[in-house]
Amino acid sequence: MKKASILWSKRGETMEQKDRKRFDKKTIEKFIQYGLRYLGIPIVLELIIESLNRKSVVEGFLYMVHWPSLFVFNTLIIMLTVSIAMFFKREIFVFTTISAVWLIFGIVNFVILNFRVTPFSAVDITLLDSALSVSNHYLSAQNIAMIVLAVIVVIVSIICLYRKAPKHTHMTQKKLVIAGISVALIVMAIFILKSKSNSVQALSTKYTNISEAYENYGFVYCFTNSIIDTGISKPEDYSKESVQKVISGLQQSEKTNTVKPNIIFVQLESFFDVDTLKSLKLSEDAIPNFHNLQQKYSGGLLTVPTVGAGTVNTEFEVLTGMSQKDFGTSEYPYKTVLRDTTSESICYDLKSLGYSSHCVHNNEGTFYGRNKVFANLGFDTFTSMEFMNGLEDNPNGWKKDKTLTQEIINKLDSTTGPDFTMGITVQSHGKYAGFEADKNAKIKVNQAPEGMEDSYAYYVNQLYEVDQMIGELVTALNNRQEKTILVLYGDHLPSLDIKKEDLKDTNLYQTQYVVWDNMGLAKENKNLSSYQLYAEILDRVGIHEGNITKFHQQAEWKTKTYHENLKLLEYDMLYGQNYAYNENKPYQPTNLRMGTKAITISDVSKNEKGYLVTGTGFTPYCYVLFQGDDLSAEWIDENHMQITEEISYDTEAQQEQSQENTTQEQVEKKKIPNAFLIQVQTDGGTVLGESEVKKWEETSLARQ
Repeated sequence: MKKASILWSKRGETMEQKDRKRFDKKTIEKFIQYGLRYLGIPIVLELIIESLNRKSVVEGFLYMVHWPSLFVFNTLIIMLTVSIAMFFKREIFVFTTISAVWLIFGIVNFVILNFRVTPFSAVDITLLDSALSVSNHYLSAQNIAMIVLAVIVVIVSIICLYRKAPKHTHMTQKKLVIAGISVALIVMAIFILKSKSNSVQALSTKYTNISEAYENYGFVYCFTNSIIDTGISKPEDYSKESVQKVISGLQQSEKTNTVKPNIIFVQLESFFDVDTLKSLKLSEDAIPNFHNLQQKYSGGLLTVPTVGAGTVNTEFEVLTGMSQKDFGTSEYPYKTVLRDTTSESICYDLKSLGYSSHCVHNNEGTFYGRNKVFANLGFDTFTSMEFMNGLEDNPNGWKKDKTLTQEIINKLDSTTGPDFTMGITVQSHGKYAGFEADKNAKIKVNQAPEGMEDSYAYYVNQLYEVDQMIGELVTALNNRQEKTILVLYGDHLPSLDIKKEDLKDTNLYQTQYVVWDNMGLAKENKNLSSYQLYAEILDRVGIHEGNITKFHQQAEWKTKTYHENLKLLEYDMLYGQNYAYNENKPYQPTNLRMGTKAITISDVSKNEKGYLVTGTGFTPYCYVLFQGDDLSAEWIDENHMQITEEISYDTEAQQEQSQENTTQEQVEKKKIPNAFLIQVQTDGGTVLGESEVKKWEETSLARQ
């Protein structure tokens, strides 16, 4: 009995030990599993993302070796985001989805860097509609099909993962505590690393060169910062007293000059002096008109906030006098604050002197939301390509710029007073790879960076055509014999993989500007930033309206207080209490009119092809509606459109209509019985303008 008891005891101890061993083994396996998931996968993701960011697997590994602190810091950010999965019952699903999002962001950044210099940031997500509208200029039908297929695969995979992935039956308190501790430890590690590591401490929230920032600090940090960092941060000394101190320091300017010349700014897409490229040799001058103007008139280098892309940020600086770098990481104010906030601009400043303000742009009116933003910048009219005739495509599908000359003249002729006109070109926009210059092209490329010969041949010949438009515009303005100032400037360098060492005496963020005039202004060469440009031009003709205008005209540009006080004024106007304007909103949105010529229907008559619509202001982007429904119609010219389908007079609807007036709902939905309407629409279907309705009984149809 005693022997059996001892044997049983030994067996019992053996079973207990086995159970303990099983438990320990299971625990160890679980720790290893969690370690691989929450430590290993973020490391692998960071390595892949940085390899994509540098377009090289070797460079990705070198980044990890040479900058271990920054590599770990970026990895910790990924770890922090994926660790959220521990709080969910469907832990595997959430973890995999977040990891996939990071991987997709890395791939998107890689693709974007192949089309432009500026890397992928959070603001690009808000620009998705604009990106889709120009995707055909960068992607082939096959590329688009592959992207659509990839999106479908990702969506199907997520759905399958959601259904098939294991999930916890319930979340224990112990698991939630462990999850909370894990997240806290990661957050603590991030703060400790940021405070102790010199390389991490060097991380900047305001980048002078976003491309270099992404390369130096890592994609994950920079992209995350672009989500968090938006708007203008509140200056530490912001108060009523500090703002009024800046305003009171502005001297009362001399009385504005009684001469009010027409002022025209033309923003030239991806335009710069290609003679500044060391390795480019051409058969002849690609921009002879621009060079001729540089020799005879004022000009200089223009420092812009972007390179390779981001046109509207240069545009924003030129129009408002504000520095885009005071905003969030690679933010586009057109897509954020200016959507619902007015801002001082050259338009508002000149409006107080009786000027009308116009913009002409041979691209979509909705691009970057200009059709909405321009009302908050003080424009009276905006003529986009949907309101233009005679447009011609270049090989990449962008509209050629030669149309802008007549459009600008039309704007000047549309009013009796002085005008400010902003012209925005598009012809020399990228992409450039995959397009060849015509065999009979004017400019031949004798030398170019290796592998870029065709791209440069295409680009410089587009520049040549833009330059021809410049010559035609100057001639047309000269012939009008009205006092006029014309400012021509490049918005940014083209996306041709240009590096700083490729340029002579300039940098990646400098283009050129020139100021033509027929007023006899003295020639003055001066290098400017784009946010200083309009104030400088107005100062030369004795115009000093507006706080920001006066500030730039009177401040010492090279001082630290100059930039600090400019930011103070910017914050006060867009995000603060408007102390500079006695706490009142100084500007109201304009009633922006799309196009200059009115769209009218004078008559609709029957002909052998169907029905002929006669009127004014018709363009290829016009659609004919009858009783609120689109009709098959063809554009003929600016006065005629041909309806090619049969339509009939609805007697019953007319009888009902005669008994009651048209309802507001009918007017809003364009469902007015037996009435014609012309709408101007973008390719995406956005209505930009329309005519007054023309009832059937008011046309020749009622008499035929």
